[in-house]
Amino acid sequence: MLSGATHADIFDAMVFGLPPGEQFISYPIAGPDNDLRAGHRRCNFVWYRPAAEASELKRLLTDASGRTHTLGIPPPLVRADVIADLRAAARALIAPQLDEVVSLTPQPFLQPIYDVESPQMAVGRIAILGDAAYLARPHVAAGVTKAAEDAMELATALQSGDNVESALRQFERARIPANRRVIERGRELGACLQPHFATEEERIKAKLHHTPAAVMAEIAVLDFLKE
Repeated sequence: MLSGATHADIFDAMVFGLPPGEQFISYPIAGPDNDLRAGHRRCNFVWYRPAAEASELKRLLTDASGRTHTLGIPPPLVRADVIADLRAAARALIAPQLDEVVSLTPQPFLQPIYDVESPQMAVGRIAILGDAAYLARPHVAAGVTKAAEDAMELATALQSGDNVESALRQFERARIPANRRVIERGRELGACLQPHFATEEERIKAKLHHTPAAVMAEIAVLDFLKE
């Protein structure tokens, strides 16, 4: 349970921490059985941390038996030393109130973040939509909206005629450009969290999205609307 002082400082707000090249977010969520009553909700946090895929990410996704879980490690299999490193990083890098949130979390879990961009959304009489077709980074908070717009466009295309294949091509032509814009925006907002940059220009551009003002204007408002 959070201390009274920390609860008063952060619990009812979406709180951001911006360690160099990282991003921490804390916010309230429903308690057990979707309980929203005061005193029954929980505090959730997300900490975006860059990890080189071939080295650090592999280490984080390897359990105590030596097995590496490529797409995501089950929470109970996250090694104790990985959790200890997380808690040490919290003490060193984020505000005491946010450190308290991390320290009181009994079973932190980790999940690699990837984006997916499909070259096609329709083949013959088969269509894919939502995150199955285009999986954007979470910074744009557009997953549900994107999937809903895919579904609406698909329904509209199918109602426009009897030829299913033609309707799916119409759906694809409408949705690929829109989905690509979401993907690109997610990459743009998330660039400041990547460990390496190809050019100095990329580094400078990414840094512009990591200031408190930029995060509040570009990411916090989207997360608020999502909630």
